Amino acid sequence: MNHRTIVAGVALILIALATLFAWFMYPIDHSASGTHATTFSVDCDYDKFRQIMVRKNATAKLVAQSGMTLVDEQIEAMDLDTSNDNRPLLNAIRGKSRTDVTAVKEITVQLDDPAIDADRLVLSQHADVQADLMDVITKSKAAAGNLRNYETTLQARPNGGQTDVSISVSLQVDVRVPQMFTAKADREVQQSAVDAVVGQAEALKSFVAQYSDKKLILPEL
Repeated sequence: MNHRTIVAGVALILIALATLFAWFMYPIDHSASGTHATTFSVDCDYDKFRQIMVRKNATAKLVAQSGMTLVDEQIEAMDLDTSNDNRPLLNAIRGKSRTDVTAVKEITVQLDDPAIDADRLVLSQHADVQADLMDVITKSKAAAGNLRNYETTLQARPNGGQTDVSISVSLQVDVRVPQMFTAKADREVQQSAVDAVVGQAEALKSFVAQYSDKKLILPEL
């Protein structure tokens, strides 16, 4: 093999490597998603937990742990079903309400995440609160910038003198990154979901503990 052949072979290899590197570094549109969930127990019986969540507003604290700031919330619909509660007013005062509550809210938040190229996100929240189960689903009404979808859920049920709570967060973010960095983008969005769930769980525990020892839980005005 003569010198020219060797040089030509090396040149071809270098060109191939450069082409491959350029392909890996070329920006592409990528949809990164993350989902995380956790279950934990709160040292508060379900009746008191239900009182706190219905009469006090935990929304601001919970959204703050998801890289957001509460801007506005409006109740769009509310329904009270007292068919299973023979003394709704008295039981409500005693903290033993059997009234089922269904409510729909529109929540507007400011996005504090620099990775999201939008200032605000509008969410729709549906809450179904029963005597033995609380189910709250909050999801984005439309995309906000490159935040394609966002959803968080909260479910609670009685467990003796405690309340078992499950929280989940899922989100989908559109990014433009080099091909070789798509896995990194996936990891970052997944970590955002994990951080949001951990933060919401801690915020909820703190929020409930703030009122759990009070005999009378007055509603927010």
